[in-house]
Amino acid sequence: MRISAWFYSINLQKSFDFYKRAFDLDEEDLKNSKGFSVPIGNHFELKISTEERPLNTGNIEINDANIEETYERFIKNHVPETSESNPHKMKSGTFSGPWEYPGGMALFLKDPDNHSIFFMEW
Repeated sequence: MRISAWFYSINLQKSFDFYKRAFDLDEEDLKNSKGFSVPIGNHFELKISTEERPLNTGNIEINDANIEETYERFIKNHVPETSESNPHKMKSGTFSGPWEYPGGMALFLKDPDNHSIFFMEW
């Protein structure tokens, strides 16, 4: 079984360039002029599309995430970093963290269309 979540994108190329850095995508992953998929683990994929504009922005929480590996990937791929600890106040196209919480560490990622992805150790 594979679970998919959809995010709307205003500028598909800008979104692809961002997710390419955040998730190590290849240029060939942008095969369709109307969208692309971002595999996250073995059972989940994020689909980014220009097809239908939703009524609200989306947020996704990824649990049991390897925070150190995710942070190193963001740094290696030059995803812009911010010191803002409130994910709702972060600028689009940035990541923040890692931050320590009672349940473990967390990272926040905000894409160019203001969708938030929260990576949590718990």
